[in-house]
Order: sequence, then structure tokens, then C-alpha cells
Amino acid sequence: MKLRLPSNPLHIFRACARPDRRSALHPISSSVRHYHATATGADENRTTALPPSFRSLYRLFLRATSASVLAEPKATKRLRQLWRPIFDQAATVIRQIDDDRLPASQRSNLVSWYTRWERRVDNTLSLLYSSAVSRGLPHRITQNLSHMVLIDATIRTPIQPLKRPWRGQLPRDAPEYQRKPIKPLTPAQVEQDSHFHLVRRFLGELVGMAEGWGGISLGRTQQRR
Repeated sequence: MKLRLPSNPLHIFRACARPDRRSALHPISSSVRHYHATATGADENRTTALPPSFRSLYRLFLRATSASVLAEPKATKRLRQLWRPIFDQAATVIRQIDDDRLPASQRSNLVSWYTRWERRVDNTLSLLYSSAVSRGLPHRITQNLSHMVLIDATIRTPIQPLKRPWRGQLPRDAPEYQRKPIKPLTPAQVEQDSHFHLVRRFLGELVGMAEGWGGISLGRTQQRR
């Protein structure tokens, strides 16, 4: 299956060519030459490695996320963490498509899914580009997404017991590491837990409507356990 980079990749490269606070990005011309060289080359380990064009697209997306928040290190890390599950899912689909044992009907469905995924990534790159060159709504969206990841990382289910820190001087079966029985919830805790799950569900539905309306992908958050 031949993959492609999003339309007008040079615009994204120009937006990502801003000097990083930690390291300078590669020149635009070398990045484009690398893409054409890898996208046309034969992949000998196709059964295990992903297509070079997909890896180039992921590197391009990493640069775009950095440029969208002006290369701020913490915000860049959060946005890359937010969109990583999207690319993990696409990588899984690519490997399934390349599996010769897959029935033709399922392969056709996966190819259709990947085509829609490509369009969403194209639109998402346009959003990141607009965030990099302007301070309007796209830039506020990327900032809010970064804050959402930060807040989500600090939220836990109220009834979930906290993990105790590991101490090297204790054996693995020490009593300090054993989970204590969970006490019955009080009415206040039950109400708090229901509100917690409602907020996550409503936020997920809101993000899903925004993705459907704009034909974009706003990433996925993973709940800490």
C-alpha cells in the first residue's frame, strides 16, 4: 500500500523551521529529499518495519506539534503524547493490511479506514500550521489541548487507591506494598465518582463532535492506573 504525505508539505516545513530552544531543525530541502528517497525505496523488512513514508509523516507531525506551540518544551511533549495513540492505531492497521492472511473484505475495510485517517491527519496538520503562524483560534486550541493533557495527568478516580512509592531496602512482598481492602464508599464519594465519570464522558463526546465537524483528529488521552 502506497502512503502519501499531506498536501503542501512545504508549508508545514516552513512553519516547523523556526529555531528550537534546544536544537535546530533540519533544513527544508534535506527533509524533502529524505522523504522522496525513503518513499521510493524498497522496504526489505516490510513484515516488521513500517513504510518509510509513514515514518516520514510521523516525523513531520512531530515537528508540526513543536511549531504549533512555539517550540515550548513542556507543551510540545504533552501534544506529542496526546497524538501518539492515533499513530499507534494507524501503525497497527498498516501491519494488518500487509498481512497476506487477511481476508479481502477486511483488507478493503482497513484500507478505507486508513484513507479517512489520512484525510484527518491532513486537516490536523493544517490546524497545527495555522497555530504556528497565527495567534487566533487554532493557537488557542493547541494551548487548551496542552493544558487538558496536563490536567488529565493529575486526575485520578476518587475511589482508586494511591500507589505507594517503591523503596529499595524492602523486599517485594513487604506488607507496605500489599493493597489494603477498599472500604465501602460513603454517599459523598459515590456522588463524586459519578461526577468524575460524567465529566470525562461529556468531554469525550464534545471532542468527538469537534473531530466529526472539522474532519480532524484531536488525539486521545490515556487514563492513568
